[in-house]
Amino acid sequence: MLFREDEVARFEAKAVRENAGWYRWTHDLVEVAGPDAEGFLDWMLVNRIADTPEGRGKYTTMLDERGEIIDDLVAFNRGGGTWWLSTLYGPHAVRWFDAHKEGYDVTYEDITQAWDMYAVQGPNSAKVMEVLLDEPVDGLKRFQIAENRVDDIGVAVDRGGFTGELGYEIYCRREDSIAVAGAIAAAAVQFDAPRLTTLEVYVRSLPMEKGLALRQDYKGLTPYEANLGWSVHLDKDFLGKDALAAVHEAGEKRAFVGLEIGRASYEDIAQKEIIRKRGVPCGYVTQMIYGYTVDRNIGFGVVDAEKCPVGTRVTIGPNDSPAIVVEPKWC
Repeated sequence: MLFREDEVARFEAKAVRENAGWYRWTHDLVEVAGPDAEGFLDWMLVNRIADTPEGRGKYTTMLDERGEIIDDLVAFNRGGGTWWLSTLYGPHAVRWFDAHKEGYDVTYEDITQAWDMYAVQGPNSAKVMEVLLDEPVDGLKRFQIAENRVDDIGVAVDRGGFTGELGYEIYCRREDSIAVAGAIAAAAVQFDAPRLTTLEVYVRSLPMEKGLALRQDYKGLTPYEANLGWSVHLDKDFLGKDALAAVHEAGEKRAFVGLEIGRASYEDIAQKEIIRKRGVPCGYVTQMIYGYTVDRNIGFGVVDAEKCPVGTRVTIGPNDSPAIVVEPKWC
């Protein structure tokens, strides 16, 4: 939980919004290969994977047979029939693939332990990267990944991140991690860009302000309920398509929304706390945090779409804190 008075967290959030900051946050990596790798991923994921050019990536969700989200990830085409899946749940993805690989000539492996990832985020992140890397990255598009070097160390760099700002992610071999971190620090200090040390700033507070959610927020929703319908391609086959199409045609009953507490709050409002409208349960909280850019307590929740449209006044948490349902993005 973060609070308004946490000056360290505020400093780190401000650095990313106004300058740049960096941190180590290694996503799980699953490498998928084989003659049918592309077709297999096109079946397992809702976005159209088959037309992803080499060196590019796509954000997508993965569904169960009910058409509900079990993971969200970025699928990178690494070339030569090899793909990287950047997720927070590598072992779960491998188990899910095991259950659905029949008929596909495909291999996959959780390679997370072989790699580390560092993120450089903020308006001046490109300046830090220009000093850090051998090759320029200012031409990289969103979710584009390319080989590069930090001194004599080979790395893979993609333009991406989880803060809502311009940013880059640097993948390096685990044995090179300390050297790469030292090089990032040396480049970042030239721009007064700090290393972030408060996990909840870069995993929850900064992302939430920009409407970026975690799998814990989306799990069990359909992509349409989670405001991710733009990523769904119903003109191709994928696991869970028929169930998803049926639910979507009938109309979404749940909505993924933002929540604002109307007064200063020091409650640690937990995941799954009940949201009430006039005392009657109408949904649940997925997470709450303090947003230092917008200077208020904000959160995500899942509510009854008909009963709790944007603008509805509700109460949340054990102290029935007054809140309002808003769009799930603040800046």
